[in-house]
Amino acid sequence: MNPSIAVIGATGNQGGAVARSLLQNTHFKVRAITRNASSEAGKALASAGAEVVEASGFNHQEMVTALKGASGLYININSDDKAWKDPNSPTEFDLGKAIVNAAVEAGVRDLVYSGGPPCTQMTGGKVSMKAMDMKYRVEQYARELGKFQSLVVVNPAWYFENFLVKEVAPVFGGFPHFPDDEGFLTFRVPNWGGDNKVPFLSISEDYGDIIHGVFLDPTRWNGRVLHGASEILGFDGVTANFEAVTRKRSRFVPILPTWEAFDTHGIPELEDVKLMFGFTQNTGGRYFSDEPSENSTAAELKKITAEALGRPKEQHALLTASKFFQAKFP
Repeated sequence: MNPSIAVIGATGNQGGAVARSLLQNTHFKVRAITRNASSEAGKALASAGAEVVEASGFNHQEMVTALKGASGLYININSDDKAWKDPNSPTEFDLGKAIVNAAVEAGVRDLVYSGGPPCTQMTGGKVSMKAMDMKYRVEQYARELGKFQSLVVVNPAWYFENFLVKEVAPVFGGFPHFPDDEGFLTFRVPNWGGDNKVPFLSISEDYGDIIHGVFLDPTRWNGRVLHGASEILGFDGVTANFEAVTRKRSRFVPILPTWEAFDTHGIPELEDVKLMFGFTQNTGGRYFSDEPSENSTAAELKKITAEALGRPKEQHALLTASKFFQAKFP
């Protein structure tokens, strides 16, 4: 009997990428769990062959029923949900805990969780990033239960796809959409910290395959915190790659002296981005954990998935910034 993998957050960027990758493998059955099965994303998943189930994480019995029969579960919780802004409402941790409890009762064996590092702990209390800390608390809760055959955490890096969002490009100096007064596409953000090498991820091309690779042999990765990164390069490398591909003058100009000088222009969603720079500047560039960022594990998982799906060798590698820009900015 083919294993059934449930995906929570299947209509979002991360969960959608995971579901689409798993759907390419006839070895798996995919159960997409969403609060709105009639959404366009839900309908697209159903058309692609997923079983789409409507359930709320805060309705215990509804979630247990939705997870029954699934051997594996992928969880991503949207940290930008406006519900978390209400101090009188449940938190992201409350939702994560509820879903984990339902998974245990439903008999899920293998859990893959989209997590985050302990920001407050890693910076000695200098920077507190609520989204990261909440995700870390959920991870620790699931570990302490000790009820899963395997529990694997995959922390996603900075999305390449963020460069496609024109609306926020001016906050980052205009790159890669709007030239400055000197005619440059200028990327203006604080330095990352440490060696200033930044982990980037293609959520659409690589992330789903990385998770897919874990589900092909979950016990092998049990207990690990995996770095979800396609390429690790500096901001100057990003602009150099863009210029080489597009022939448009590009440059990185760091915001100095520290991350606190980064102006979010009152956009609430960018407050976490600002805090991210505070986090990495205080950890010497560490982002995923206390270990230096690496993408060799992600590359291995990408290859494992590609081989399982019989893809040609040129599709076995992770996406680079250069190839991303070639595809999106011809």
